Amino acid sequence: MSRPPEHLGPLRLIRQLGVGRRCQIWEAAEAGKPDRVAVKLATREAAGDADLKKLLRHERAVAQSLNHPAIIRVDRYATADGLPHLVMELFREPNLKRRLTAGPASLASIAQPIAVAAAEAIAHMHDRGWVHRDLKPENLLVDDAGGVKLIDLALAARPPGLSRLLPGSVKVQGSPSYMPPEQIRGKRVDQRADAYAFGCMLHELLTGSPPFTASTQQELLTRHLHAQPPIASATNEAVSPKLDALLRELLAKRPDDRPDSLGDVALALRRTAFFKPGGVPPAR
Repeated sequence: MSRPPEHLGPLRLIRQLGVGRRCQIWEAAEAGKPDRVAVKLATREAAGDADLKKLLRHERAVAQSLNHPAIIRVDRYATADGLPHLVMELFREPNLKRRLTAGPASLASIAQPIAVAAAEAIAHMHDRGWVHRDLKPENLLVDDAGGVKLIDLALAARPPGLSRLLPGSVKVQGSPSYMPPEQIRGKRVDQRADAYAFGCMLHELLTGSPPFTASTQQELLTRHLHAQPPIASATNEAVSPKLDALLRELLAKRPDDRPDSLGDVALALRRTAFFKPGGVPPAR
């Protein structure tokens, strides 16, 4: 993967923060402005990909329709030196997946604020008419106090689905470890699909692993479709019964059996003790 130029128009790239198959994330300084920014930049190899350009523009449009402190701000879409990119708010924190490598015990003291803030951010998206469709720990940046930023809005769609919003994109998209059954089947999704994915993330926050794992992707998807989700307290004895019950609702196979509102889920999470009195999650 080739390195981008040091300068992109008014931007000076300072250090790489992350890398994906088609994009890199850089910290950058912008001429004439005091605050640094993040740049989501197409790689040189993917710069001519029309679908990627469409997704970047779409991500900007989604982000600019939102206004929430726990959702990353996207300022603009631009092209410089032939490289399409997004200029975004900079949040220098690792994602939840990386933080969980130290085990759930390392996040026990901030598990509740992480979950509440994430649920409120998703609820804001729903209130503005969007379904995220790719909720996973990699898309949640987390600071030491439990503050979060929800990122990567490229697959967000207005119900009944992305195919109506982005012509030519009809395949099932998302992350297999967090996809609800209806999304796996290629059916229309609504906010209850995000509720399921949020439940998968919450289970991982509490136990260190998503609810379903498998040696092959097909086996993993089959478990999402048919297997009963594990009880979080079976892995982490410290998890409270009330939180176990809420997780069961979030991970229901049928959308009709899940909570309709992530705002209500956020309120319930605020009022629910995450751990039993004296309970401490196990260290990895």
